[in-house]
Parts: sequence; structure tokens; C-alpha cells
Amino acid sequence: MTRSTRLWGYVLAVALLVPAFGAATASAAEPGPGTGQHAQAPRKVAGTWISPRGGAGRAYERRITFERDGRFAMEDLVAPCPPKVQCVWSGIVHTEGTYRVDKGDVLLTYAVVGGQGVSELPAGFEVAGPYLVQKLEGYSRAVYVKA
Repeated sequence: MTRSTRLWGYVLAVALLVPAFGAATASAAEPGPGTGQHAQAPRKVAGTWISPRGGAGRAYERRITFERDGRFAMEDLVAPCPPKVQCVWSGIVHTEGTYRVDKGDVLLTYAVVGGQGVSELPAGFEVAGPYLVQKLEGYSRAVYVKA
């Protein structure tokens, strides 16, 4: 096991155990009233978030970048090209759309849905302290850490 794999394991274990020990779930501020455009998102959510895997259905890294104007871009690194190698297909699936923050949840709306060859696309995330948590089937969770 590599050092980075072990580190991700520790980060995910802590992220899943902290709520179990009674840590309060942080709630993000709600956006202000809209004026036909997306309200400014809280600084806490804006930025790039990374999850190395998501339960049994997603064994690859997913990166989501939330812009302050309410847009997001998601990259699923299904089969990324190795460093210093030229590949015909990069194996990175790009998805985009808009999001809003509502009562501590980040809710996503996709520009295009379906037929993308990736595992379940999240409908949203719970803001849990310094993490974003995607609830999966059963008790499984995918934890995202801000990069």
C-alpha cells in the first residue's frame, strides 16, 4: 500500500467517524434572493473537492469544482492517461451544471444527463464540517475533501 493510499484511508476514516462521535454538522449560509442569476455561493463550498472513490460503485477519483457564480464542473478520472504518456482517449469524463446551497446541502442540476459511462452521479452533498458527503445506497458514503 502506498503512502498516499494510506493517507486517503486515514482521511476517509476520520471523516466518517467524526459525525458518529457527536460532532455538529456545519450548515452553510443560504444564498440571498435571486435576481435572475445564481446568487453568490458561500466561500466554504466554492473551490475544488476530491473523492478518491465512492462506495462499491465508483473505484476511481472524482473531482468537482464549484464556482462562486453557481456553476460546477465534475471530472471522473475513469482511466486517466499516465504521466509522460500520450493516449488516444484520456479516460476523463467531464460533466457540468449548476448548484445551489440550501440549509447545509449542496444541490446539483446537470446540464446533460445520461449515457456518460460513469457511476451514479450525485444529486447533492451534505456539508459536514470541512467535508462534503454524498450519501450512497445503504449506509455507504463518499467523502470529498477540499483540495
